[in-house]
Amino acid sequence: MSAAAQGSPPVRSGFAAHRDALVHAWSGHVAALGITMVPLFLFLDWLTMPPELLGRFAWYRATITAVLCLQLLLIRKTRPRRQSFLHGYAIAALVGGGIAWMTVDLGGFDSTYYSGLNLVIMCVALLLPWRPMHAALSGVMVVVIYILLNVGWGGVYHVETLVNHMYFLWATVIVAVAISVVKYGYVEKEFRAREDLTRANADLDRSRQELAAARDALWGEMEVAKRIQTALLPPSGRVGPWEIAARMQPADEVGGDYYDIIQTPDGDRWLAIGDVSGHGVESGLVMMMTQTSILALVQENPQLGPAGVFRAVNGVLMENIERLGTGRYMTLNLVKLHEDRLTVAGKHQDILVWRRATGQVESVSNDGCWIGLSRELNGEVKDHELAMSEGDVALFYTDGATEAMSPSGEMYGDERLASALARVASRPPPEALEALFAEVSAFRGRQDDDVTMMLVARRGSAALRVVGG
Repeated sequence: MSAAAQGSPPVRSGFAAHRDALVHAWSGHVAALGITMVPLFLFLDWLTMPPELLGRFAWYRATITAVLCLQLLLIRKTRPRRQSFLHGYAIAALVGGGIAWMTVDLGGFDSTYYSGLNLVIMCVALLLPWRPMHAALSGVMVVVIYILLNVGWGGVYHVETLVNHMYFLWATVIVAVAISVVKYGYVEKEFRAREDLTRANADLDRSRQELAAARDALWGEMEVAKRIQTALLPPSGRVGPWEIAARMQPADEVGGDYYDIIQTPDGDRWLAIGDVSGHGVESGLVMMMTQTSILALVQENPQLGPAGVFRAVNGVLMENIERLGTGRYMTLNLVKLHEDRLTVAGKHQDILVWRRATGQVESVSNDGCWIGLSRELNGEVKDHELAMSEGDVALFYTDGATEAMSPSGEMYGDERLASALARVASRPPPEALEALFAEVSAFRGRQDDDVTMMLVARRGSAALRVVGG
């Protein structure tokens, strides 16, 4: 008796069956990731949320985690089929709906907690090798859930804040679809290549060509990831009396350099710059987790200084790094901008400061420790004050600048960078920054590391004005 006559699903073959099997398997990985990350973020809730909401958020997270466990069990107990893609929609709706409901509890559209929806949209799009149409529909579904819940039960909101949130949410959906288009094409291309290789396994030359095509596809995906990493960095601009110019020049791989320029709803102004050890996707992931943690902490805890934020970020990243099973660590400087000084905490490269009154550059060391090496910092991280007169310029940078090597093997070094800063510091910061990058590029032979530099110049008092977008 045939399978159809017995009521069993027919045996499927070809790319459709291969795709469904991948989607089914990776749905389990996405569910497992949610089971890990959803309760882990309760620690961030404890640091940033009002105490009266912690019990409610813990219940939300416990419920979501329990349902994800049931879904993971269902995935493992069933076989791949045409409908396996529905697991992705269920995970996105469950986790996205939970985060959206948390924004309702936090006041509605004005809550910055919506940023977790970006992680949900990107995670599903990055990990599930399904059709781009599903990436688009699942992303739209998450955004619509967020809108409907906050329209129905959210509080009063500001239109400009809603527009800002919608801009980044829809931009994330577009990026997720773009990644899905590229990835789906590569999955299908790999499958076709494997079919061809099986049919012509005696042809060694053809086999090598297919392997080269697979390698090119891998580097193409790495290039997409590098562009996403660069796109997340903020534009240069004017923050109060400070004019800031910053840029990262990535190396060939996805790197771990990070900087940020933050203006909180309470009017506080923050800078951050750091460098994750190593290169590749792991370093880029640690960098993105750092950016998310810092942004949440400075916005929800205005009473914290740089040292307090540093210690809190270290606690969050230690948990995540251990779960990743990686040995990454990170140098990091956190800077709070005042009218006439900088408050700095952390451990990174020395700060070069050009003094307008003397025309000289001084090197300022900051004592502290690295992120991700120890849970107990035991007072090792303290706030340091750096006075800045009008016209003074501070240069923050990563070691990709000073450790650039010439073709003969000579290192660029701190002294050359200080001399270069002295020559260009009187220029407008964007122009001065381009000149510094040009000098480093002209010196080195090949770029082996990300290069990040940030110029912070004290000007006259002014309202916030950001250039770019």
